[in-house]
Amino acid sequence: MRRVAWLCALALGASCNDGALRAEGTLEVPPLTYADPNPWTRGGATVPPPGPSGRLLVTNSLDDSVSLLDMDGLGTPGWGELARVPVGLNPVELEGPHHTAVSPGGDFYYVGISNYVPGGGSGPHGAHGTGTADGYCLKLSAKDNRLVASARVDRNPGDVIVSADGRTLYQTHFDLLRIADVARQGGPEEDMVARMAILDAATMEVKSRVKVCPAPHAVRLSQDERTAYVACWSDEVAVVDLATEGTPVTRVKVAAGAGTATNPRHQPYALTVSPTTGDVWVSSLASRQVQVLEPGTRTMNPARTVYLRGSPMFGAFTRDGGMLYLPYQQEDAVAVIDPVTSTVTRTLPLSQAGCLNVHQFMLTPDERQGLAVCEGDHLGPGTLHVVDLAEGTVVSTVQMGLFPDSVSLLRGTP
Repeated sequence: MRRVAWLCALALGASCNDGALRAEGTLEVPPLTYADPNPWTRGGATVPPPGPSGRLLVTNSLDDSVSLLDMDGLGTPGWGELARVPVGLNPVELEGPHHTAVSPGGDFYYVGISNYVPGGGSGPHGAHGTGTADGYCLKLSAKDNRLVASARVDRNPGDVIVSADGRTLYQTHFDLLRIADVARQGGPEEDMVARMAILDAATMEVKSRVKVCPAPHAVRLSQDERTAYVACWSDEVAVVDLATEGTPVTRVKVAAGAGTATNPRHQPYALTVSPTTGDVWVSSLASRQVQVLEPGTRTMNPARTVYLRGSPMFGAFTRDGGMLYLPYQQEDAVAVIDPVTSTVTRTLPLSQAGCLNVHQFMLTPDERQGLAVCEGDHLGPGTLHVVDLAEGTVVSTVQMGLFPDSVSLLRGTP
């Protein structure tokens, strides 16, 4: 009762008394719990650790959760979501988990917390990129999905990846708000540049922060991991020399006549790197083009540009580099691209199976099936689709949480 009276006085700026409520004595604040020690699951049971075939992780950015789906039985009748576990640091606010990275050993996974949940807008993230609070990179145990550690990073985290040895994380920051703020003040484009955080995956300490470009999003590493490639909203790809002292950055425009940070004509957003040639395929939202940066010259090759009927997103190469599967929105389909000729050899439709706003396409380890995560309408549940690559058809559809935006695979038993 004393607590009610105190809150009433605080809210109204004056004393309030209904004849029974009086603020007297010392205010007693009950202990508050900021995390649930037990992940919530279907039926409330503890989630078992992943089996030897691995487990899929899907981030649901509008309900602060990660969907878990075991690879065993993939695409068969009855296959679906094993559990949906909460992620984040604040249980009373939506924090917008965005993208995951998994350790090579399968013992941990990492989630970027954007600290902004879109309430509207257009594009693959609505108003993502306009958050005013710093974000976080979370480290979670794959065994029990509990938080192990976290690192505070810059605002508007975008993509997060982990090195092949599992020791280093790379976190970009899709800070569109910085662009808007600097433009409003009449500042130069250089002041719009956001940083990429490089973290120690074991301790979650930030080792360095590298200024890369305006609103960097996707980040991918070269095969030798001496170079990082970053998609930049300013119609550029940032080439980061990780092995050189000072970590110098070279920014390459994706096309002749490209735009600027405040007026981009292409809007590079996602990247896919060939496992054999190292070519960097750049997905540009506005121009609906897939452009190619050749690592030997660090220049774009306009003759290899692929034109699609929708905005290209996050794709996947086959292990031999002979085929690129690239999803695109508007039509919600997957273009199967021959990287040698830059031609679309066939198209895999997804919309008829209920996919809306496809965000990523991933291949299973045996490359017989593909996994397409679709955002949905950002109001109701999104979906995950299993595609038979030989037949080119969707064989299974599973409902996810609100606004799913990434799928990744935990391999083996942690």
